[in-house]
Amino acid sequence: MDFKEVVAKRRSIREFKKDTIGKEVIADIIMEAGRAPSWVNAQEWKVFVATGHTLENIRNEFIKLSGEGVKGYADFDTTHRTSWSDQAQKNMSNFYGYANSLNVGARWDELENSFFDAPAVLFLCLPRTANKWAVLDLGGFEQTLLLAATNRGLGSIPAYNIVKYPDVIRKHIDISDEYDIAVGVAIGYIADTPINKIQSSRMTLDQFVVFKG
Repeated sequence: MDFKEVVAKRRSIREFKKDTIGKEVIADIIMEAGRAPSWVNAQEWKVFVATGHTLENIRNEFIKLSGEGVKGYADFDTTHRTSWSDQAQKNMSNFYGYANSLNVGARWDELENSFFDAPAVLFLCLPRTANKWAVLDLGGFEQTLLLAATNRGLGSIPAYNIVKYPDVIRKHIDISDEYDIAVGVAIGYIADTPINKIQSSRMTLDQFVVFKG
């Protein structure tokens, strides 16, 4: 695929096939993501990959805690969506209205709590001592990771729900408390299911770009 095609095809996948992904494929994707820019080439990011029994153990505990109504307590602070900008709230409202029209709500909740049935999850971390600019660097790394996965015919989705119980993740993966577990990225082969028909819209240029000159 050429670059424009990769960018256009990348979207959030909410249900994956059970098929496993080879370790070498995951490693190649991460290596490509590592080409992302960072301030003074700091490359503060650290990636932990969960597959197989490790991932299943984490997934099952997340499902149990979510079913019990345990509130998330991710390492990164979150704010209620009502405190986001008016434009963001409008975009989210439009998206959820569209998604609800597809009648996939119950399945959506189920899949969110099970990491979308992904065969692999990548936990992207930053040192707690990292300066705030490192979050921008990690965002660039994450986007490059998503594009690299798309280029190989894989689906992906970055999600808060994958990291909302960091103690559970640390129980099964040796992630030091010196690191924040910033975000989880689920990757896998795309399932041909109704929930994956969801295609979010994008703002027009005049809604978020100002040209001066």
